[in-house]
Amino acid sequence: MSIKSNRLLAAAIVGLLSGSTSAFATNGSFMIGSGAGSIGMGGVGVTSPQDSMCVGGNPACLGEFIQPQFDIGAGLFRPVRAAGTTVMAGSGEYVDSEVNLYLLPSMGFVWPFNDQLTVGFAALPAGGGGVTFAPGSGLKAGEPAGNNFFSAENYLGTDLVQLIIPITAAYKVNETNTVGASIIPARQRFLAQGISTFKPFSASPDYLTNNGHDFANGLGARIGWMGYYFDRRVTLGATYATKVYMQKFEHYRGLFAERGSFDIPSNYAVGIGIKPVENLTVAVDVEKIQYSDVPAFANSGPDSSGNLNVGTTGTATALGAPEGAGFGWKDQTVYKLGVAYKPNDNWTLRAGYNYAKMPIRQEQVLFSVLATATSETHYTAGFTYSMGEQSILGFGSEGLITFAWMYAPNVRVEGKTVGPSLEAGLAGMQMRQQSWDLAYTLKF
Repeated sequence: MSIKSNRLLAAAIVGLLSGSTSAFATNGSFMIGSGAGSIGMGGVGVTSPQDSMCVGGNPACLGEFIQPQFDIGAGLFRPVRAAGTTVMAGSGEYVDSEVNLYLLPSMGFVWPFNDQLTVGFAALPAGGGGVTFAPGSGLKAGEPAGNNFFSAENYLGTDLVQLIIPITAAYKVNETNTVGASIIPARQRFLAQGISTFKPFSASPDYLTNNGHDFANGLGARIGWMGYYFDRRVTLGATYATKVYMQKFEHYRGLFAERGSFDIPSNYAVGIGIKPVENLTVAVDVEKIQYSDVPAFANSGPDSSGNLNVGTTGTATALGAPEGAGFGWKDQTVYKLGVAYKPNDNWTLRAGYNYAKMPIRQEQVLFSVLATATSETHYTAGFTYSMGEQSILGFGSEGLITFAWMYAPNVRVEGKTVGPSLEAGLAGMQMRQQSWDLAYTLKF
């Protein structure tokens, strides 16, 4: 790769700093939990169901419900992302994304069909959001030093929405074991705008950017188990989700590896829930997210020496090619700890802790500025309040309000923008997060 091409690639990547979406926002590309109750407990979901949206964590959870229940919720998610460079001619600066607030709705329904079989469905965000950098935002590119990279575009931004709809059945094998399975239809929406500087590095440059919203449908599955021991004071669980196989983004087949493929990675988890006393639950989950399943995540991008064989359009590792460049992410292990305490019949109080080392490899920081997955530690808290007898259109027996709050401190990562044969500059990104989730439950 020539020095000129190396500098152009560096400028292109720096120009798209944080250009990915808030889908890359919590545990890599995954939300930390499913539903406000789970989020309030650090995202635990293998053994401690809080509402019908628990199927996002373990489909066997539905066996815990003894009456029909409907849940609807919405979250305000605020990932504050910023990007910047230290260019060859001097210092750069970090600039915030102009869009940092997203609404994430969710819902679920569970129906105990008989003493052994329970069915349900949910609609859950798997990720989503976007960024917008306007012309004149002040972010500088590496070549020529000091120039505003965005002057040639109206704006630079992306938009990604991912929705999964688990359709679930749980079956009580006996008094101490429940198994469950979900079929998971999914839908994605994606847009990229203002990244035309990448065209020399794309196998299909006309399908790289500025092609409006594109949509993709997909399908996956999840299985799970829960077992109860010591008079139900200890609960064990395990779950496995296949990769969600998505249609390709045809309008962006010049961006994602394998001509527009962007599947949702497979994952598996184990968990334990302990009740040391009747009104206190302590739960721990360990989850493995397999980004190595998905070439758009796993394939290597340029390393800190700028090595990427994309100088000629159509080469094997060009953007969008069968072995096209990706983010170079490694698989991620997530540790979740949650506590729920019920002081009386009306209140349940929750707190949690969630940690996962960012999936970005140090040598892949250069290209991973396209996916700002820097968050690692998450602190959560929440509660549920019973409003007593409630009904809608004459249906219902009890209404509950659940609230959850999540905070992830700022984490910054930086890496080289050019190879060692040139004066090295730095590209960097950082992010901090908060979210507020509110849900309403109606029991029948």
